[in-house]
Amino acid sequence: MTLNRMILAGALTAAVGLAGCTSTRQALGMTKVTPDEFRVVTKAPLVVPPDYALRPPAPGEPRPQELQPESAARAALLGEREAAGRSQGEQLLVAKAGVERADPLIRYVVDDEFGDIAHKEKSFADTVMFWRDGSSSPTPSAPGAEAPAPVDAAAEEQRINEITGGGDVVIRRESSGRIKLPGL
Repeated sequence: MTLNRMILAGALTAAVGLAGCTSTRQALGMTKVTPDEFRVVTKAPLVVPPDYALRPPAPGEPRPQELQPESAARAALLGEREAAGRSQGEQLLVAKAGVERADPLIRYVVDDEFGDIAHKEKSFADTVMFWRDGSSSPTPSAPGAEAPAPVDAAAEEQRINEITGGGDVVIRRESSGRIKLPGL
């Protein structure tokens, strides 16, 4: 084989080997780059302002009717406050409609009727994981049982000294020559 053929074969082998590497494929632009669906931002529609005396926006400034992506996400997740942007006429109309007398659980009733959203009770796993419900005092385990008494430090120290003889407790691992597999 000639030197040119050996260099060509080495270059082809290196190219094929490097093409398999992910970082090389990205550096050479061989991978497909898809847009991130969470970073796509919609543009607000064009609106003719009711007041034609407005100044034109400065170049590069964001459009005033557009929400920032963080604000749009917060509004989508938490909802908008309905009463915040109401005029006095709208507030009067809502008051005359009798909002104070409305059933506060109407959303649950409507959701149950249409079956769109199911409101469930706490699951067994939630009951087990969050068993305290914010209370710090121990509760009796059976109805009619008394709450456990607090631990007396002096009596507990005396009990431990009786068991250990007043000496230090040393925990030692058995050293055997064989390997112990977990679970056996």
